[in-house]
Amino acid sequence: MVPILSTQGGIIMQNRQIRRVYLSLLAAAAVLCIAAGMVWFLRGQPSPAPARYLLKDSGGPLAIYEDIYTHLLPESDVLALQQGVQVADEVELQRRLEDYGL
Repeated sequence: MVPILSTQGGIIMQNRQIRRVYLSLLAAAAVLCIAAGMVWFLRGQPSPAPARYLLKDSGGPLAIYEDIYTHLLPESDVLALQQGVQVADEVELQRRLEDYGL
C-alpha cells in the first residue's frame, strides 16, 4: 500500500486505520474462539445408554440363572457381582454370562 501524504498527516491516519482493522479482526477471532469453547464445554460428553440389566450376586447363584454359582467364579468376578455389574444390552449380557461359564 502506498502511503498518501496530506497536510493533515495522511500517513499517520492510514496506519491508525490499519491498526484499528487489525485489532478488530483479532478481537472478533478471540470472541469466536471463546464462543466455540463455551459450546464445546457446555455440550459435554454424550451420556452412555442406561443399563437395561443388572447382574448381581444374590447370596449364591445369580438371580437370572440358578446354575451359575458365584463361589466357582474368580474372586474379582465375585467382588464385581457383589457390587453389581451394569449391562447395557442383550449382546453384552450374553457375553458376560458366557464369561461367567454359562
